[in-house]
Amino acid sequence: MEPVEERLARAMEALEATRAAVADAEQRLREASVTVTSKDRSVEVTVGARGELRSLRFHDGKYRSMAPAQLSAVLMETIGQARTRMSQQVVDTYRPISESVPRLPGVPGAEIDWDGLLGPDAEGGGPAARRKQGSSLRDEIVEDPAQP
Repeated sequence: MEPVEERLARAMEALEATRAAVADAEQRLREASVTVTSKDRSVEVTVGARGELRSLRFHDGKYRSMAPAQLSAVLMETIGQARTRMSQQVVDTYRPISESVPRLPGVPGAEIDWDGLLGPDAEGGGPAARRKQGSSLRDEIVEDPAQP
């Protein structure tokens, strides 16, 4: 049987390696962003690692001829796609770290709940889930009758 001191030393080394890996991941994600262009190429959005909108660009003035509800739907869908892609990048960044930590069943906080942290689409909810999300956004947008 291995002496307690040796097991503790190995555990401390593993803890330090995990801390370094987390710090590296955090640094990379601070600078990370994802840019997505809408299907109709009228809008381009960039989001950061926390899903924050960093950039919004309108291309070729096409947005000027869109009805407000249509423009809103394009924006919401494109921002949603960018956030989903960024969520997957965050998961891909942290997963190797989380998998290297020993499993501790029954210990609160020892397991990472990716769905709880980032939502069910973070782990690639798939195109059907994204289409469903996008279409539900369109259903919620109501044209303002006061607008020309």
